[in-house]
Amino acid sequence: MTSPSTQARIHIERMMYRSSIAVTGESAASYALLKLIPAGAEVGKPLNLNLALVLDVSGSMYEEDGTGISRLKRIQNAAIAAINKLKPDDTISIVAFAHNAQAVLPPTQLAQKDKIVDVINRIDMFEVDPGGTAMDQGIRLALDAVGQHAGAGTLTQLVVLTDGETSGEAACRQLAEQAGQKKIYLNVIGVGTEWNQGLIKDLARLAGGDWGYIDANDAAAAERVFARQFEALAATGFLNVEMHLRLMKDIKVKRVRMVVPEIKELPVHEVEERHLVAQLGTLERDKPTRYILDLSLPRRPDGKFRIADVEITFDPGTGQRETTGSYPLEVTYSAQQGYVNAEVARHIDEVQLFELNKNLQQAIATNDQAEVQRVAQTIEKKGELMGPRAAKKTMLARQVLQELHAGGRVSKKTQLAMDDMTRAVEETPLG
Repeated sequence: MTSPSTQARIHIERMMYRSSIAVTGESAASYALLKLIPAGAEVGKPLNLNLALVLDVSGSMYEEDGTGISRLKRIQNAAIAAINKLKPDDTISIVAFAHNAQAVLPPTQLAQKDKIVDVINRIDMFEVDPGGTAMDQGIRLALDAVGQHAGAGTLTQLVVLTDGETSGEAACRQLAEQAGQKKIYLNVIGVGTEWNQGLIKDLARLAGGDWGYIDANDAAAAERVFARQFEALAATGFLNVEMHLRLMKDIKVKRVRMVVPEIKELPVHEVEERHLVAQLGTLERDKPTRYILDLSLPRRPDGKFRIADVEITFDPGTGQRETTGSYPLEVTYSAQQGYVNAEVARHIDEVQLFELNKNLQQAIATNDQAEVQRVAQTIEKKGELMGPRAAKKTMLARQVLQELHAGGRVSKKTQLAMDDMTRAVEETPLG
């Protein structure tokens, strides 16, 4: 049962790409920006966390990558630093995997921090054969562990880390799908360049989670990535968030993307005629999020029209679903195109770079050097036009072109860095 919130826990702001739209044909493309703003202190106490760390301890994790510290030791240090961000009554389980897998720490409250730290420090001393990478076995044991404490109002999540290709890819996908159905989120982190990028993205998408990348040559990268992951988990205030879009006749929504804090396409389902639901996952208690709707608008007479009703439903940690209530999304039709909203346009620019990167990654995967060059040049030019807020993306596009000209190929490290950066939103003020 979904009931109106007793407090305005999430505020919704809506704005269109143009102040008014002229549709000269049967239909025209446009965009809407939706901003979800949590009500801060009104949200309530932090959620209970039920986490599992699933760590690769295969032989390659002993490589130092020129840092003087093994990958495994860097991950151990990062994990120990990150758990300081959790509450004493949060629960953590730890699974080690390589050729086989072992649950090395059963679900344990953070109040027993010394016990948890001891297990992390000894994670390579358990009965795990380092001669392989069986991530599916690790995920299966972790799901069993968190399943013991999963429940209403609790954020249940796996954080999986690997530095290599894994066996059992089909089993990994099946387990991620099962996790998604149970609202158990899955964040997967790749270390270095040898992990399967396509698989890791699939697992994150199937389980409603995210993926991350640790540069193995950067000694401090693991700590940054783990800190960011655990800070976000500790700040989560809303579970199983859904965006409901009830469309007026002849209005179409082609896709929904999150654009802040990062860019990603969201799964959308039509649950009944003209009623679409986008799965937003979890949201933090004090961090606004933004979403772009790709719209197809039919011809209409001049005037203001409601094109959709927007409603956000969520679990604020009570196990009960609440709603923001329904808000109209309106468009003004006119004979002439209205002015462009600079805030919406900025996000459209970011989305276009994100989509160009998809084309770039595909061209690299198929070794189409002419297409790699064309798309990288397009990213570079668009990044230059966007200025400082796209500086890192412009720099990486130039790196792609330099590597292509020097050796006829793009390094995996540069490819991964570009893939990671184009979904990021560089925070600079509108100028």
